[in-house]
Amino acid sequence: MKAGSGDQGSPPCFLRFPRPVRVVSGAEAELKCVVLGEPPPIVVWEKGGQQLAASERLSFPVDGAEHGLLLSGALPTDAGVYVCRARNAAGEAYAAAAVTVLEPPAPEPDPQPAERPLPPPGAGEGAPVFLAGPRSQWVLRGEQVVLTCQVGGLPAPALYWEKDGMALDEVWDSGHFLLEPGRAESGPGVSLALRILAARLPDSGVYVCHARNAHGHAQAGALLQVHQPPESPPEDPDEAPKPVVEPLKCAPKTFWVNEGKHAKFRCYVMGKPEPEIEWHWEGRPLLSDRRRLMYRDRDGGFVLKVLYCQAKDRGLYVCAARNSAGQTLSAVQLHVKEPRLRFTRPLQDVEGREHGIVVLECKVPNSRIPTAWFREDQRLLPCRKYEQIEEGAVRRLIIHRLKADDDGVYLCEMRGRVRTVANVTVKGPILKRLPRKLDVLEGENAVLLVETQDAGVEGRWSRDGEDLPAICQSSSGRMHALVLPGVTREDAGEVTFSLGNSRTTTLLRVKCVKHSPPGPPVLAEMFKGQKNTVLLTWKPPEPAPETPFIYRLERQEVGSEDWIQCFSIEKAGAVEVPGDCVPSEGDYRFRVCTVSEHGRSPHVVFHGTAHLVPTARLVAGLEDVQVYDGEDAVFSLDLSTIIQGTWFLNGEELKSNEAEGQVEPGALRYRIEQKGPQHRLLLQAVRHQHSGALVGFSCPGVQDSAALTIQESPVHILSPQGKESLTFTTSERVVLTCELSRVDFPACWYKDGQEVEESESLLVKTDGRKHRLILPAAEVRDSGEFECRTEGISAFFSVTVQDPPVHILDPQEHVFVHAITSECVMLTCEVDREDAPVRWYKDGQEVEESDFVVLEKEGPHRRLVLPAAQPADGGEFQCVAGDERAYFTVTITDVSSWIVYPSGKVYVAAVRLERVVLTCELCRPWAEVRWTKDGEEVVESPALLLQKEDTVRRLVLPAVQLEDSGEYLCEIDDESASFTVTVTESYQSQDSSHNNPELCVLLKKPKTRRLWSRFPTWRRTAGAE
Repeated sequence: MKAGSGDQGSPPCFLRFPRPVRVVSGAEAELKCVVLGEPPPIVVWEKGGQQLAASERLSFPVDGAEHGLLLSGALPTDAGVYVCRARNAAGEAYAAAAVTVLEPPAPEPDPQPAERPLPPPGAGEGAPVFLAGPRSQWVLRGEQVVLTCQVGGLPAPALYWEKDGMALDEVWDSGHFLLEPGRAESGPGVSLALRILAARLPDSGVYVCHARNAHGHAQAGALLQVHQPPESPPEDPDEAPKPVVEPLKCAPKTFWVNEGKHAKFRCYVMGKPEPEIEWHWEGRPLLSDRRRLMYRDRDGGFVLKVLYCQAKDRGLYVCAARNSAGQTLSAVQLHVKEPRLRFTRPLQDVEGREHGIVVLECKVPNSRIPTAWFREDQRLLPCRKYEQIEEGAVRRLIIHRLKADDDGVYLCEMRGRVRTVANVTVKGPILKRLPRKLDVLEGENAVLLVETQDAGVEGRWSRDGEDLPAICQSSSGRMHALVLPGVTREDAGEVTFSLGNSRTTTLLRVKCVKHSPPGPPVLAEMFKGQKNTVLLTWKPPEPAPETPFIYRLERQEVGSEDWIQCFSIEKAGAVEVPGDCVPSEGDYRFRVCTVSEHGRSPHVVFHGTAHLVPTARLVAGLEDVQVYDGEDAVFSLDLSTIIQGTWFLNGEELKSNEAEGQVEPGALRYRIEQKGPQHRLLLQAVRHQHSGALVGFSCPGVQDSAALTIQESPVHILSPQGKESLTFTTSERVVLTCELSRVDFPACWYKDGQEVEESESLLVKTDGRKHRLILPAAEVRDSGEFECRTEGISAFFSVTVQDPPVHILDPQEHVFVHAITSECVMLTCEVDREDAPVRWYKDGQEVEESDFVVLEKEGPHRRLVLPAAQPADGGEFQCVAGDERAYFTVTITDVSSWIVYPSGKVYVAAVRLERVVLTCELCRPWAEVRWTKDGEEVVESPALLLQKEDTVRRLVLPAVQLEDSGEYLCEIDDESASFTVTVTESYQSQDSSHNNPELCVLLKKPKTRRLWSRFPTWRRTAGAE
């Protein structure tokens, strides 16, 4: 479909903004962003308001929608803010990021023999300094764990441990924790060791050692993970394995989830000793993987989250909790609701090597169905990295240049959020990558884990390009941990673990802790003392807020729902509100609240109301008005506030209690209007006798007046005498003519109140006394109210431009379409104009496009497509174009049997040499059948003919013989129609009481007419192409 002149596309939009970069002088700096728009925007980079050009050190790589700035050999002069600006015909957008260039560290000077060596860290007086922090550990249940920290500082700091943000004495089950204080092994300082005897699964968590003295505070943390030891095989190999969990004593709960959605199960367990938790699925223990996440939330609940549920995820999920006192279970049965429209071939899990490629492939039911690719919740756009291919109904995603962070869950999605899911495993030095992002509340502990392929390797942790302190890092075997205790906003950023050329990255986001808003003021009272003023008093909130705050006073006019702010003050006490503080006279309520940086308190409403009247001032006064005979005269003035007033004409008061009034019967008519502080008086169709009239306005504090003068119009309109209404069709020439009484007298043309501008599609011409407006080829948008205006008079034209009538070329007759369930049905209607709009109706209701109904437009052809028709989709369809309609009757048959007739066994008796016809009617004309006699497939010959006509299949014996007797079958798929033929020398007596009631002569079934179109089994169409 072509875009019209008014379609401007979509303005540029940044999907990913460039991030600030910090590099050492001489290193490489790179900024990246992703920007979309229609048409694709032009992207330029700027610095200091100047556009940058490519050079030896500066380049601008582009990869699809990803745009970059690459700076080689960064210098201190390159530091600054870089702006990425994207423009297209629909608009402009920009994003900025700072590049910081750090000086390389200066070389350490050679030590002078006369100078005294510097003391070790923590040896002098000052804040605590960690000489050695605790190390993260991964142990089996029952093992002993020792976490040690050594701290220096003067005075000697006090040390204490926390687990998951709680002091050890607050941990519910901490009886097996031992604290062992001591001195630092080398140099000054103190140490505090935490020994955990026989570690249990609930002991897993983040342990933080705090050090505090008079000069400050320091902390360091470590991760402890306690794993279940592997189960040993039974001593007797013939012994049946023990069940993992006890059988359920009651029916489990039921949980339904749509395919492709997430399922979240939460179990809250209490007990002493603290219970150990295991999740099971269909009797088997569950381990955390890409689509099954197991964690403990902030409220202490144990959570299992199944991402992007598929049919294979249905089953019984059990949360088993056990301790030394016993065991308890909680179970839920997960059901996955499958969509009506499904992928013909779903995605399959794939593996690939780092720096290689992988291919994901699926197949949709219909090639017209659009799809989109996702990596988890991130939409993937076509580029050199993610190559997306469509070949008929096959959808293919090729991921190039694999990295560790490409490991994850990928989805292909059809309309209606129908999804197919697959895991992509990237083989390389890093086995378990970082999460895409990690959200942590300010003050909580952040833990990041990476598993490598080889044990004992040393990786590098960094944030936004800067190495992180070694005190935060730990490694054990193939596991590498980064523990950031008590994170702040400064800890947020892009955290990366690098191992050689392989790396994995996460976005660490620190969310601020929500603070409670201040309390409301108390003892609010209202005093009405002096005239036109009100006194308001209140006391500060109790308790007083810890942060600075102010009071906000608001008013509300009685009868209105809106509260308007009056003013804000810093101190409580007494405030006097005068009448000048309100915009109009009325009764007012007041309320007050407390506001601080943490929010606003509830409002406190003062009891009672106060009547206040503003003092009016004249902002814009009345002015004398000159109009032509027969025109309307408008007098207006603006006041400083909203207040009622009175209008006068020649000293006589004009009543304002009606929308329109009259000075006296048959005399001048008027209308009084007020919009806020503006007052207007409209005198309608004034005449010469009203010239010199005096108009006045009066209200408290304001009085003003002006005069009315009537001018003689210098010209008259000869034609048209009244308003003309004209109707045209598109592309027709339109000429509007206004004839004046004077030659070459100026006049202006207006359309819908706006003066027209000449162009190729609108011409204005003057020929003596005639003024013409010409539309050479009128369009529908040219419809409107046209006015030829001259001195004091106007001629009016109402123009309507319509499209020519639309005609349906095909079909001209009622079309009947028959199809079976799941077939594709296409109804086609051809009109005489490509731009002609049509509407489709089914059983009298207009059809809207959906996943099950597709409306198509191609040239003059309009199509309604049912991709997978169901019996409920049948009915009476109409294609409406203008005043014409095309009719379609669609019948969808739920085929449970190919054979329509006969429905039972048929017995045929015949005399030798008679003609015998065995007839079988099918539900489809293109179906193929197989005829057999006594189990042997028959062969066509002059004595045995096989005929096919539309849906009817016949076996004809032109001259039947005695040996032709037998059992005949008409077979298709797993169905068959049975005919028993008995041939005798002569008919048996029909009057015999011993005749066989089953024996009969086959009569020909009356033929019914059906309309069929010969198409493949997946499509039935009607109409012309």
